[in-house]
Amino acid sequence: MPPTTSGIAPQLPVELLRHICDAADRGDLYSIALSSATLNDVATPVLYSAIDLQVFHAIYLCVRSLASAPARNAMERDLAGFVETLSLRDPDLWAGMSIFDGKLLSVIRRRLAHALPRMQRLRSITYRIGMAAVVPLFTTLTSGVFRCINEIDLELYYPYALMGAQQADSEVTPVAVRGLTTLKLYWSGDAYRETYQSFMCSLLAANHRTLRRLTALPDDGPLQSALQSISSFPALEELEAPPAILSQPAFQDTSSIRRFVVPTWWNSVDLPSTALPNLQEVACTPEQLEEFLPEHAEHRRPITMVMLNQVRYERTRSGGEYVMEELEVAHGWYHDICPALRSLRFSGAPLARLGVAANRLSVGGLSDLMPLIKNLEYLLISVQSSPGEDEISDVAPLLGRMPRLHTFLLSDGLARSFAHGCPFEFYDDEDYQRAALDNYDQHSSSLRRVAFTTEFEWEKREDGWHPWGHIVADREIVSDGEDEGADEEQGNS
Repeated sequence: MPPTTSGIAPQLPVELLRHICDAADRGDLYSIALSSATLNDVATPVLYSAIDLQVFHAIYLCVRSLASAPARNAMERDLAGFVETLSLRDPDLWAGMSIFDGKLLSVIRRRLAHALPRMQRLRSITYRIGMAAVVPLFTTLTSGVFRCINEIDLELYYPYALMGAQQADSEVTPVAVRGLTTLKLYWSGDAYRETYQSFMCSLLAANHRTLRRLTALPDDGPLQSALQSISSFPALEELEAPPAILSQPAFQDTSSIRRFVVPTWWNSVDLPSTALPNLQEVACTPEQLEEFLPEHAEHRRPITMVMLNQVRYERTRSGGEYVMEELEVAHGWYHDICPALRSLRFSGAPLARLGVAANRLSVGGLSDLMPLIKNLEYLLISVQSSPGEDEISDVAPLLGRMPRLHTFLLSDGLARSFAHGCPFEFYDDEDYQRAALDNYDQHSSSLRRVAFTTEFEWEKREDGWHPWGHIVADREIVSDGEDEGADEEQGNS
């Protein structure tokens, strides 16, 4: 920020300053907030309105700030009262690579429980940082206290009864929330306990007309009662659940669903020909894809996006999620991937987005698929073996045959998260990657986003390619002395 800004700020109307902060890049807001008291007063609510964190020390420090009493904060502001969207996630837990400290996770949960009732503007919450019992958090969110809440995404552990059912009864409060658009529940533990089943079924029944996104994993068993009594989900667009859920009375009409995610551990997908007629996006295994695109069908589903093995690109220690049917066995192009993708011939729409998890980068495999992928706009390939310089270079002509492709992501997620894995050899070599980009520019004019690793990626601007998003090493957390005794006192104050 220019040094004169702090002098100009007091002269500008506060409403104009708010517009400036709303339009600023999120990374710039920190500098803006520190430049003057006036701008700090305007920028801080914007900074805290949307919180999306997946680095442990950042989560720990943020929750500590949210739980602090207003009297202890600058300008005596209640920071929790600014929060509208809160996402706290451990992106490496799925791969067994989490560095989240168990003891400090307890501190985070305790402090969040203290701060949550003050988040009266809360609209959306994602909490997936461990498998501890967060049933009290869940029931608080659904109690009707939060008038604006419409999205809940939780990883739940239901504790087993030690002293009878009364223990569960005391943890669960009546469902009062209405109008949820997103409900994503990943549960484990004693989810089949009658009290918990009744609670989740009540929540689903109370919000089935407004839900647009629903996740029920690992199975829909605890929701059976609701699924048999609900007539339909008229607004549902995204569903992540075992395919057997489609046989429930609540899913007799699936015409609104546009995205379906199949759990990888579910071996077979037996879809009625009339199910999911307007499906556009699917995440499944190569073996399951042909079930969505049968050769002989009166109606062809208009599938435009396929993410095999639920592959996802993330700049994290594990490199983004994926799921494999067999541990440490990545798919081959000619045995698995190409045969599966050939079923796209029977799609009612051209493919625009594709993600695959493969044993290696195969220029030949991509070339063979070109008639099916020529309209791609987004291509993600996560590979187990580090590609050589020739493979990186030979991809360039293929990119020129996909004139709409704006995003090409090469992920080392498989290489990082498999046993004794490590990133690609060139993961931090910007000169090597820039040379590859120069080669790509000779063949493609549409590329705007490229990655050769999950360590960082490249963005094309008016003056050329710029690296950004480098992974920041997690810092050691230094206790402030409040982690135990004082923290408890604060919760009681």
